[in-house]
Amino acid sequence: MGSSTPSNLDFLPDNSEYNGKQEGRQILISQRGNNQEQDLKTKARKPITAALLSSVIPGLGQVYNGQPVKGILFYLATFLFVILLSFTGLQYSFYGLMTIILLALFLWLFIVVESFIAAGKVKSSTLKPYNKWYVYLIIVLLSFGIDLALTDFFVKDVLGISGFRILTDSMLPTLQKGDCIMTRLKDYKSRLPQRGDLVIIKDAENPSQELIRRVVGLEGEKFEIKNKRVFINNRPLQEDYKIHTDSSVDVRKLSPYDNSIRDNCGPLIVPWGHCFVLGDNRDNSRDSRHWGSVSLEDITAKALYIYLSADLIKIGRNLR
Repeated sequence: MGSSTPSNLDFLPDNSEYNGKQEGRQILISQRGNNQEQDLKTKARKPITAALLSSVIPGLGQVYNGQPVKGILFYLATFLFVILLSFTGLQYSFYGLMTIILLALFLWLFIVVESFIAAGKVKSSTLKPYNKWYVYLIIVLLSFGIDLALTDFFVKDVLGISGFRILTDSMLPTLQKGDCIMTRLKDYKSRLPQRGDLVIIKDAENPSQELIRRVVGLEGEKFEIKNKRVFINNRPLQEDYKIHTDSSVDVRKLSPYDNSIRDNCGPLIVPWGHCFVLGDNRDNSRDSRHWGSVSLEDITAKALYIYLSADLIKIGRNLR
């Protein structure tokens, strides 16, 4: 009579204990999720990846390492480097140009190695919005576009040089067909051509094309060719650079600039503001004998040296 029957409520779990366990599970799951999210936001940098990126675009490896300011500075430094070296005048000689190229390669190598070392020191880096593969791809494409747009400017306007390929044998033996030479642009903006200079001129018969010829007669001089020999002011000119492939002498003399004039030309006075140019391969060249004196305004560059030739011995030779 004194005992009491247990209530069904006594067999139900304690709600507070149950809710506590549920909250613990939720906290644990939340912590795991936060850790996973943090792992996605924080990632170690791979040195080889950084080096490869900087080898493609100077400074991109530094951006990959989470150092965008350093990367931008390195990228701009490559342009500033060329500008500074342009003031040295090294580009006007073959070995000087090779020095510039080697120094540029050392700078590029330094940027690559620096990105490699820096990536190894970064144990973990918080990923930024720009640390995406497609962002790197966009940077590469933009950089290539900038380089293509500025290459012509830096070579011609900053360094003041331009390459020129020989297309004929009119300058044998000095230059043969296929030789690639370096020229100095705007060289005659501050001075007049000198006798013996090899110059790039606009083709009188096709102004869209350019030719290379040697300056022989200067403005105001009396010029004449007698039986293949050049006379300046009635004095024979010593020419060690020319060749004659035809021993016969053409004595026909119709007019100063007629096509038949090859071995006898003039006498004539070279007009002011002009010069008289000839090919070194004297019997196989179209030059001032055919289309007259060349205006100094039509001279676009001075030939400096050979930088590429099938005859390896000629590479690096200065042109005089």
